[in-house]
Amino acid sequence: MNHELVGQLLGFIMAHSAAIGASIEANELLVPFVITENKGERKSLEFEADTQELAIAKAEKKLTELSNDVEAWSYSQDGLVTLEDGSKQDVFFYKIWSKGMSEPLQAYQMYQKHPFKLIGNVQILNYAESGLSEDHQEIFITGLNNGISVHPTGSEKWESWF
Repeated sequence: MNHELVGQLLGFIMAHSAAIGASIEANELLVPFVITENKGERKSLEFEADTQELAIAKAEKKLTELSNDVEAWSYSQDGLVTLEDGSKQDVFFYKIWSKGMSEPLQAYQMYQKHPFKLIGNVQILNYAESGLSEDHQEIFITGLNNGISVHPTGSEKWESWF
């Protein structure tokens, strides 16, 4: 399992989601999208639909297919988490998959819509369950930081979004 690659995929999609989030109107949602990696080629697919629920359903169906067709993929959608006080918080919800993983890595990044800003650190939901090893966390984090730094907008604006 390539921990650095999984970290890079997460970092890149985090930066890409933030770049989109910073550019959309306060009442708009991020269109769910996936970035595939196959034989050194990166492609992006968006899942537009009449509702966010339909878009997410289309994306989830496609992710199952992609696991048979590509070496790796990273996915992002808008979502909400419930905080300890019962309030709802906007998040970008991510799934990352690479061949050899037990299941896709799931994570989220809290954010404020308007004015746009990221809140806190990314929250990883299933690190060990996805097949990643605790012994390789530093390599994973290095990959995550590299993924952010290679994104054209993320490398320029990441720190200013906090």
